[in-house]
Amino acid sequence: MRKIVVTLLVSLLVTTGIYAQKSKRTSAYNYNKEFDNKIEMYKLKKDEKSLEEAKDALKLAKENIDPTITHEKTMNDAKTWLYRGIIYYNDARLPLDLDSAGKINVESAMTSYESLKKAKELDKKKRYKTDIDLYLQNLYNLFFSQGATSFNNKEYSIAKDDLKAAFAVQQLRGVFDTTSAFYVGLVSFMDKDPKTTVDYMSKCDQVAFKDPRVYIYWNRALKMEGDTSAAIQVVKKAREKYPEELQILLEEAQIYLEKGENEKLKTSLLQAVEKDPSNANLWFLLGKTYDDDGDKVKAEEYYKKAIEAKPDFFEAYYNIGAIYNNQASELMKKANDLPLEESKKYDALIKEANGYLEKAVPWLEKALKIKPDDTYTLHALKEAYTKLKQYDKAKALGN
Repeated sequence: MRKIVVTLLVSLLVTTGIYAQKSKRTSAYNYNKEFDNKIEMYKLKKDEKSLEEAKDALKLAKENIDPTITHEKTMNDAKTWLYRGIIYYNDARLPLDLDSAGKINVESAMTSYESLKKAKELDKKKRYKTDIDLYLQNLYNLFFSQGATSFNNKEYSIAKDDLKAAFAVQQLRGVFDTTSAFYVGLVSFMDKDPKTTVDYMSKCDQVAFKDPRVYIYWNRALKMEGDTSAAIQVVKKAREKYPEELQILLEEAQIYLEKGENEKLKTSLLQAVEKDPSNANLWFLLGKTYDDDGDKVKAEEYYKKAIEAKPDFFEAYYNIGAIYNNQASELMKKANDLPLEESKKYDALIKEANGYLEKAVPWLEKALKIKPDDTYTLHALKEAYTKLKQYDKAKALGN
């Protein structure tokens, strides 16, 4: 008889424990409902009493739901985790309910995410699928909105974390959110985190996200990591996808410029200026590439194209003047290296050199007009005037 009493007592205690935990869960649900009502009343009336009552109700909802996730009788029930996800979602968004410019409670938002994730795992029969998906979408909106605000405020590290969370929430829903993936990559680049940029831009590529900026920032991040070979492959892939995209051509040109591969650089730049013939910088860079290779005729041609596109392009004027000035210097050096008895050759070389100086002067004068205080232009022009025996002009430039 004593055994039976003990058994009944244990049974009663277990049953009471189960109901106690379920009662807590129900209480948490009801307190959360009270929070919803009170916060809506506060939004309408703006009275402090409703606000305080709302906060108290939410606090009690959290206090009642938290023990249920560790009790063996309720911890494996999807409903427990769903309620917890909803309650902590409300706690996460409370600052926004009070001030539209406020920031979400990130810790509560992450607790909500983990709770909804657990609810989804336990909901084998998909009994709560609609509610879980609804609050996951709400949570996504919170994270993405705050991430966008932080991005606009140039708080890139904060934006990165929020947008990564937004992406994870959508993945939990079975959705690959290309927008948040792209912006995670972008803010990571701004935050000088090339590894994360590469990770997320490659994710965008895998799902064929149609935006050339994916490849631009992916390429730049790879270069930040020092992986030029991979960067070139990314640019090649981008060229195949977006053959008309000027910025992709410029990214390719930049790689070849950095690597000193001038022939490939020329090809890339020539294609670029076909797309954008009014781009003075492209023409100038093309001229500089030929200039560095020693093709002064082509260099001058492209520098002039740069000037056509931008009439006050100081560097283009100066570089054309420098081409003629340098040719004159080379001839004068040859003349000075001649033995004294070769005076005819000397005179011929000096005459030819002066011819180049006369061609240099107008370009240097135009450059100086654009930048009157440029030391290098002043020096080159003064030296040219002196060699051409135009002493008055040289003197006018000052000491």
